[in-house]
Amino acid sequence: MSIRALAAIFLAGRDTLLKGAWPKDGTQLCEDVQAAYRVVRSVGSQFVKEDIWPNVASPGSGKDHLRHQLDCGESALALRMFAPILALSSYIYCLRGRTTLITRPVDFVIEGLRELGCWCESMNTLPTLSIIDNLKEIGKWETRDSSLSLSRPILLVQGPLRGGKYLVNAGGSSQFLSGLLMALPLAEKDSILEVERLESQPYIDLTLNVMESFGVRATHDDYKVFHIPGRQTYRARKIAIEGDWSGGANFIVGATLFGDLRIGHLWKNSLQADKAILEAIGRAGGSWAWASANQLKVYRHENLQGFIFDAQKCPDLFPPLVALAVHCKGTTSIHGIDRLFHKESNRALALLEEYSKVGANIRLEGNNMIIEGGKLPGGTRISARGDNRIAMSLAIAALGAENSIEIEGKHTVAKSFPDFWVELEKVTKKEE
Repeated sequence: MSIRALAAIFLAGRDTLLKGAWPKDGTQLCEDVQAAYRVVRSVGSQFVKEDIWPNVASPGSGKDHLRHQLDCGESALALRMFAPILALSSYIYCLRGRTTLITRPVDFVIEGLRELGCWCESMNTLPTLSIIDNLKEIGKWETRDSSLSLSRPILLVQGPLRGGKYLVNAGGSSQFLSGLLMALPLAEKDSILEVERLESQPYIDLTLNVMESFGVRATHDDYKVFHIPGRQTYRARKIAIEGDWSGGANFIVGATLFGDLRIGHLWKNSLQADKAILEAIGRAGGSWAWASANQLKVYRHENLQGFIFDAQKCPDLFPPLVALAVHCKGTTSIHGIDRLFHKESNRALALLEEYSKVGANIRLEGNNMIIEGGKLPGGTRISARGDNRIAMSLAIAALGAENSIEIEGKHTVAKSFPDFWVELEKVTKKEE
């Protein structure tokens, strides 16, 4: 929600309101949100006024324009969502990434932007160094951050994105569609998007909700056809940012297994897909109650049972669900492993292999992950595989292991939940 709000504030053209996206309670800002903030700050608050209207360049032209390099860090959402937003402009933008983001798919972004009449190339396949050297030679490449030398170019993007009727394949990710939905209200023409294979409907609901909060509208016919009027205006405003159910799911699982817990900043009426963790713990025999509209009470339960759950629309729940399942009696089946292959790691394989090291009985059958629960021996060292959610999952599971588990790469939690270890220590520290 923070990244979507940053994009909306950016499109409203009001740089001053960006402060509203920063936490005020001493917590750290996660790396993904920092990445979106860097993109927004690098482009500047005049993007809407000066870069989009009037827009006279044609796709592939604009050699006299300034080239901007934008560092997306490891955030796939920042890369995939801001690509169509920046394509509103006739400037050329280079979106860069680090470590795990470099290997994640962008083909559907390239194909989608080309379908919409924009110019887009992958710098992973082009002769990157010669392109940058040529741009430097003609004095049209700007670097505002020396740390970009540590990252790698991924996409070159240039518009203008004018609007119209298009077919969009959302099978790879809904993040590109979210970017289109946020960008097209500023296009010069009305747009109709025919969407195929949308599997992450809740994330689109979240995008539409943020857009509506900023005075921009888009409608849909059962998520298959989206109607977006052009030449709308984002109206800058303050917005409350809810807590992250993806990170909170780990503590919900931990509380269900090991001790009652009150968890704040999770909204009762949230549109986030990973709120479905409540349904999952209910199926295992757990329970919860709302103490207020944004405070959840989760109760410990013994004799939790294996369960069946469809995580196709909420794939980020897989890691905490595995942490839950290994401590449940009997068999658990979680559907949707095809959504895990291109995350920060091959998350299906990472969960299978790392949990197997600590004695869990897990296998993959078709599109399902099968976990035989019971005891978790532990007693070894495992790797987070550079994946923040793998690290958090194994940390929660380790609380009930027979022997200690050492996690290599625990720093990866900073991508989405930098205070995870601090919060975990708070709720597990024994009274002296």
